[in-house]
Amino acid sequence: MAKKSKRGNDFDVRVLDGRRETYSYRVADGEGGMRLDRFLAKRLSWRSRTSVQRMLDLGMIELEERSARANRRMAVGDRVVVRLPRPLRDEAHVEAEAAQTRLRRLFEDDLLIGIDKPPNIPVHPAGRLLHFTVITELHRQYRNFDDPLKDLVPKLCHRLDLETSGVLLVAKERRALTFVQKQFEQRTVRKEYLVLVHGELADDEGLIDLPIGANLNHKVRNSRAIRHDVGQASRTRWRVIERFGGYTRLHVDLLTGRHHQIRVHLAAIGHPVVGDKIYGRDESIFIRFCERELTERDLVLLELPRQALHSHALTFEHPVQGEMRVESPWPPDLQRFCEGLLPA
Repeated sequence: MAKKSKRGNDFDVRVLDGRRETYSYRVADGEGGMRLDRFLAKRLSWRSRTSVQRMLDLGMIELEERSARANRRMAVGDRVVVRLPRPLRDEAHVEAEAAQTRLRRLFEDDLLIGIDKPPNIPVHPAGRLLHFTVITELHRQYRNFDDPLKDLVPKLCHRLDLETSGVLLVAKERRALTFVQKQFEQRTVRKEYLVLVHGELADDEGLIDLPIGANLNHKVRNSRAIRHDVGQASRTRWRVIERFGGYTRLHVDLLTGRHHQIRVHLAAIGHPVVGDKIYGRDESIFIRFCERELTERDLVLLELPRQALHSHALTFEHPVQGEMRVESPWPPDLQRFCEGLLPA
C-alpha cells in the first residue's frame, strides 16, 4: 500500500471550524533557518501552499518585530501569529450538513471504531471539502486540546471514496493503527461490497481477472483502465444477490485492492455501477460534476446522485479480540432506488 499523507489526521479542527481566530506558533529546535512559508506549510499541514501564500498576502500572518514574507528565514524562538477570520456560513446549511455527519457506530472499544460512513461525506479534509468530513467530526468528538493526557487523536486505518458508503475503520491509538494498517498492506483483510450495476448478468457468479493500470486516454486525471501491457494483477469475485429489470445487485469480494478496482472491472464486462460519474455512460460527466455544471441529461444518465457502491463488511484481526467482522447493511438511499425498479 502506498504511503498515505498525514493530511486530515494531524490538524487542529478548531482552525477549520473558525472556533479560534488567532494561533501562535514558536519556532522549535531544528526549525531554525526554515523559510516562513515552509514553516507554515508544516504547521498548517491541511492547507495548500497557495492558501498559505494567500494568507501572507492578506496580512493574516505576523512575525514579532519583522515583516512576514514567504522567504523570511526563521530563528529558533521566533513567534508566528496566524489570524483567521471566522468563516461566514449559512447557519441553516451548517446545521443540515452537520446532521449528515453524525456518524453511526457499528462498533467501538478502547482501540478501534467501526464507522458506518454516509455517502457524499469525504473521509478527510481536502480541497474545498474541509469542514464536514469523517475525521473532522471524530476530532470534534474526541480531541481534548486543554488536557494532553486526555487528548485522543482518531486516525483512519484505510480510505473510502467520497461517494462510497459503509464500513470504515478508525484507530484511537497508534499501536492499533499500525496493527490494522499492516493487515491492509498485506491484503489479509477481507473486503466485501454491495453494488448495483446496469444490466442483468446472465451467470449467478464469476471472477474478473483483468490487470488495471493508468488510463492515459481518459479526460479524468488518475482514472484507471484495463491495461494488459503494464497493468497490475487485479481480481474481483462477484455473485448475484438480486436481479431487476435492467439492473443487478451484486455481492463483491475485493481480492486485490487497486484504485477504483470494482468500478473499472464491472465497467469492463459491460455492467457499470449505477451513478458512476467516471466509468459510466459518459466520461465527460465527471468533469461537469467537478465544475458544478451537470445538465438534466447528465442527471438522467446517472439515475442516482452518487455511485451505488457500498462497503458491506470488513473481516480483520483485532489487536485484542482476534478475528472480527464488521458489517453495514444496504443503505436506505440505495434501498429506496431498488424499490422503484421493476422485477426481472
